[in-house]
Amino acid sequence: MVITDDDQERNSMKAYLALLLLIVTLTSSSAQASSWFTWPTVGESTLKWGWWQIYVAQLKTPTGKYVASDPNLALIIRYLRDIDKEDLLIATDKQWQHLGFSSSQRQQWLSQLAQQWPSVKPGDRLVFVKNATEGRFYQKGKPLGKPLSAALSNAFIGIWLSTDTAYPKLRLQLIGQ
Repeated sequence: MVITDDDQERNSMKAYLALLLLIVTLTSSSAQASSWFTWPTVGESTLKWGWWQIYVAQLKTPTGKYVASDPNLALIIRYLRDIDKEDLLIATDKQWQHLGFSSSQRQQWLSQLAQQWPSVKPGDRLVFVKNATEGRFYQKGKPLGKPLSAALSNAFIGIWLSTDTAYPKLRLQLIGQ
């Protein structure tokens, strides 16, 4: 078999295109995660417990509208109080109990979150960015731990956006209603 200059050029072009496609694929999810701050805000709400304000939550999407079937969103939580990591995990577990998740599932997810979450103080922001395949927490522009599965990501965001949430008024404000 004789390889011509045209064959070598064609193979080089195929390799270049394959490499370019790989780079675009690998950077698209990180580009999406890093661009959440340019997304328009859908809604914002403050969680209060009695007369104490706990946090301000803000929901952003690429379009500025909440559509339940669109997996791309960012939830920004700005804390107004000191909250220990253990207390964050306990509160999350209570919300998942309310939403009907099994004890074994909750414990598995809480174990993963315990490896990522910090304790928070007033002014701290945690950002959760979600797409169709995963979700990820960020603080001060840096990722906290590894990406989370779609199931865990959906369960976490369900605390605020599920129609069965324990905070229906907060949900309506977040989704812009």
